[in-house]
Amino acid sequence: MAYVPFARKLRPQDFDEIIGQEHITTTLKNAISMERLHHAYLFTGPRGIGKTSTARIFSKAINCEKGPSVKPCNICPTCKEITAGSSMDVIEIDGASNRGIDEIRNLRETIKFSPSKGRFKIYIIDEVHMLTTEAFNALLKTLEEPPLHVKFIFATTEPHKVPATILSRCQRFDFRRIQVKDMIAKLRDVSREERINIDEDAFLYIAKASDGSMRDAESILDQIASFSKDKVRLKDVIESLGMIDQETLFKTADIIINKDTKAGIHLVDEILNSGKDAKQFLVELLEHFRNIMIAKSGIVSDEIISLPKDSIERIKKQADSLSQGDIFYIISIISNGLRMVKQLLPERIVFEISMIKLTSRDSIVSIEEMLSKLPEIKHSHEEKPLLKKAAPAPTPETIVQDKDSNAATIDINRARDAWPILVKAMAVKRMSISSYLAEGEPDSVKGSTIIIGFPKELNFHREVLEGKQNKDAIEQTLSQIMDSPVKLSFVATDRKVKELPSQANEIKKEIKSKEPIIDSALNIFGGRIFKATRNP
Repeated sequence: MAYVPFARKLRPQDFDEIIGQEHITTTLKNAISMERLHHAYLFTGPRGIGKTSTARIFSKAINCEKGPSVKPCNICPTCKEITAGSSMDVIEIDGASNRGIDEIRNLRETIKFSPSKGRFKIYIIDEVHMLTTEAFNALLKTLEEPPLHVKFIFATTEPHKVPATILSRCQRFDFRRIQVKDMIAKLRDVSREERINIDEDAFLYIAKASDGSMRDAESILDQIASFSKDKVRLKDVIESLGMIDQETLFKTADIIINKDTKAGIHLVDEILNSGKDAKQFLVELLEHFRNIMIAKSGIVSDEIISLPKDSIERIKKQADSLSQGDIFYIISIISNGLRMVKQLLPERIVFEISMIKLTSRDSIVSIEEMLSKLPEIKHSHEEKPLLKKAAPAPTPETIVQDKDSNAATIDINRARDAWPILVKAMAVKRMSISSYLAEGEPDSVKGSTIIIGFPKELNFHREVLEGKQNKDAIEQTLSQIMDSPVKLSFVATDRKVKELPSQANEIKKEIKSKEPIIDSALNIFGGRIFKATRNP
């Protein structure tokens, strides 16, 4: 017998078997028992959560030979045909491949015929949002005045793409993502039924990887069961899904809490060298600090923090070591790192920048915490007058305050540290821009504007970089690296042009004698030789 995947083999066959959608199944069962059936239904929600299965069960319930019944018998010929997908009265249409007006015209022609066996002729249109505008218009008239023996069930993952004229003629049911605890319970039952020997902790990782989709969870379990012959171990699940184990996340959080930059950089190297994806790690680290944030607010329920109880206790201890301001700052840095990775910046550089920012932060106190301490501050002021300490005068080289702007000032040393990272990052997008930037250097800061000095001879470089498109891209990238909005100003200074490598000098002399046109172009546009090769 051909092998049937879990997702098909374990498809629900009555309303009670549908997981996590009680708000919908209860309403449909009541409608059946009260004989208040609408002519058109719209089932919406993410993939793999039971929309099509519910549509089939509803079709069986109202067409069952022993019904209509809220619990179809599943043994009569009508139920069996609907389950097998061979019923003449329940027509399933894929909206993605049958999306044109001709298909809908054919549907309108067949609608007028009475059902062959059951009470109703039911049309289930999956991914209905894929129909063309003309097809929707052709369907609209039928939805306004359908025959009494016809029912429509539309399923879609993108209800916003369905025209309002169609939506207004349907009863809409919004399916929810399945909760982790419900998914774990179902996976445990499946494993028991299919005799899969699996570590209990592995269910949590499968549920998290499925992102609320029961079908995905069953498919992952099916795949992992094939991967492991004797027993499915937790480490096998983590490896095959490319996920990060909880111990590594707790270790990373401890490094961030203790502000151990050296250990953080070594950890980044260890993670990337092990083949882990930087984006996946940042996503899971973000979720870890989300759990810390929830615990900090006083909530330690395993329904909200989807972890075992012992892990929740560890989360709570880490939360006690951080202020709310710290947690918000950490989440902001991780989120910014994810945005940078999505813009195709080098993963290692982004990961290292994020780790350095996370481990070298100053302690941050939230506004709420400061306000809560105001009474004690006032009391201490009454007992002991505060001694005013004069702030050290800023040096002109370090910070120059923009008197005409309220923007926060930027430390010139931070700008200089970020500059080589910017040059490397821009090389991924446009090598020529990176090469031009390499000739400049942060000279000073005015408010949130960094002044970049270039040798006077390199006017062409400055003109290219001042172009709006180039400048916007550079400012955006540098703002992400420095985690602060910055502007750039490119100016001519007395800075000398950087020395060329000896080989490049020789090549330039050779060009001057043999290729005078190229030599003239280099002089006119301030060109430089960045890589020199000789023909054998």
